Amino acid sequence: MKPMGECHGDQSRVDASGRAHAGSQRQIQIYVNDLPDALNRAIAESLSANLPPSVRIQWVSPLKHEGYTEYYDDDFLRALGIQQHESELLAFWPKRGPCWDALARVLFSDGHCGCVLVEAKSHVNEIYGNGCCASDASTQQICEALRRAKEWLAVAPEADWTGKLYQSANRYAHLYFLRVVAKIDAFLVNVYFVNDRSHRSQRPTTIQKWKPAIGEVKHQLGLVRPVPFSSEVFLDAVPS
Repeated sequence: MKPMGECHGDQSRVDASGRAHAGSQRQIQIYVNDLPDALNRAIAESLSANLPPSVRIQWVSPLKHEGYTEYYDDDFLRALGIQQHESELLAFWPKRGPCWDALARVLFSDGHCGCVLVEAKSHVNEIYGNGCCASDASTQQICEALRRAKEWLAVAPEADWTGKLYQSANRYAHLYFLRVVAKIDAFLVNVYFVNDRSHRSQRPTTIQKWKPAIGEVKHQLGLVRPVPFSSEVFLDAVPS
């Protein structure tokens, strides 16, 4: 596992306890640890077509008492209690896969469990990156996984999923993996924080800015219909 927010790379973003100083990393830490009821209500409402009211959402990261640890690869499966799918994940995606901003177990009334994967953002430019920088061997495996996910989502093969929107694409690919390969009741939630003023160099993002930006991302990814078992949640940033 990567302790204390190391998935984000720059350790200057967190203090000795793993608490982030600012941005979406800090906001999701606040909501998971201090405001879980508000977070759960927003997620349940956004997924109301797929989640019965009786389900319970139980957060497993980033937890304060665990140093706000974020998980990736087989560690994220173990955190969710679905480690029996480790070999399938390794066959699907190479090591150093997506690092999840937050993870939760979904507890259904009949006793079976699902999961929620969260990707959190405070500013539009956080959505874009440098693209896939994997080795040649890993790139071949990644492209095959992305191809399968595109097919599942009726996305044209030529859509660019390894460029600047690679982070969004690989999250959708992992939703495909959990749903189709592992047969887990998995949900992907993109959490967008509204009016986060913690970064002085960044203007707060209003919901009026978020919505067209998200629409443009979906267009660039070639998503011609809503992604199943996925949703967008808008949450007011909390002063910290």
